Amino acid sequence: MRKYLYFIIAAAILTACETDVTDKVKTDAYDGAALLSVSGSVTDLIGTGTYVDLAISSPYLETGAPANITGAIVEVYENDSLVSTLLEVSPGRYEDTTLVATIGYGYRLLIDVPAGYGDATGLWESTTDVVNTPFNLLAPMFPIMEDDSSWIDFRTGDSVWYADADSCYYSPYALWNDPVGKGNAYWVKNYWTTEIYAPNGLLGPFEPQETEKSLNSEINIFNDDQFIQGAQVSRFNFIGPPYTVYRDTLINLVFETRTLSEGMYDYLTVMANNIGGGGLFSVPYSPQIGNIRRTDDTTVYGLGYFYATSVRFDSITLFHPF
Repeated sequence: MRKYLYFIIAAAILTACETDVTDKVKTDAYDGAALLSVSGSVTDLIGTGTYVDLAISSPYLETGAPANITGAIVEVYENDSLVSTLLEVSPGRYEDTTLVATIGYGYRLLIDVPAGYGDATGLWESTTDVVNTPFNLLAPMFPIMEDDSSWIDFRTGDSVWYADADSCYYSPYALWNDPVGKGNAYWVKNYWTTEIYAPNGLLGPFEPQETEKSLNSEINIFNDDQFIQGAQVSRFNFIGPPYTVYRDTLINLVFETRTLSEGMYDYLTVMANNIGGGGLFSVPYSPQIGNIRRTDDTTVYGLGYFYATSVRFDSITLFHPF
């Protein structure tokens, strides 16, 4: 699984030399008509379960928050059997914390939007999304020191040994086994990062100096080399650039990994290309087609994607080796 994309969590200004508003697959996202916007998932996380956010889309160039849809009826089907009607816990937010995903099962939504929401009123559905089998770690996550045991000081051009330096550069890695079968994909998020002042390294003391600190944060999505057959063993650098680890500091990293279906992977790939594709000579943006559509006309799409996923968490502590 060598193919991956990076979502950088940062504000960006997107520009393009042209936008073909006719290439929008029968949606009115560009002129601001009322479209259903869906964001949600059925997960296997105990206590989280299933959640859906419903809203009315905003005009294409509008920066304000979309209006929430209240009073909708949201049903979840597992392999075409009704298993839950979600409860509206806040305006536009629907949940069932007891409904957890089962690996290998397919899930879809049926949404009844009440009157008063323009073109969004009526019955909508999501196409079925299947929970893929997650990968298995062959060993605990481990750090790899970048540039071996030395680095070059650009100011002097001299080599500096990490044993003589106050800081070093580490990246977290993992060896894992991709499940047998095609269509496996994942996204990995740096869930949180904690920097600990530890003047004696792993010997501590750790309290009360432990504080959360925001370091580089990215989301990686990747698939199994265009969905070829597993099983495969691969080494994967879980999160972008290496971390700077000081002699008196420990860095705790926790990674959240979610399985993705082939459809969800393609949806996120188009999103990544649209976000990163702006520029004077860039091609027009691709239509962002999810799996939400009207039941009475399946050529009319809403916005967003409802997906089914298996979630896992892995962690590692980085520390200066000397």
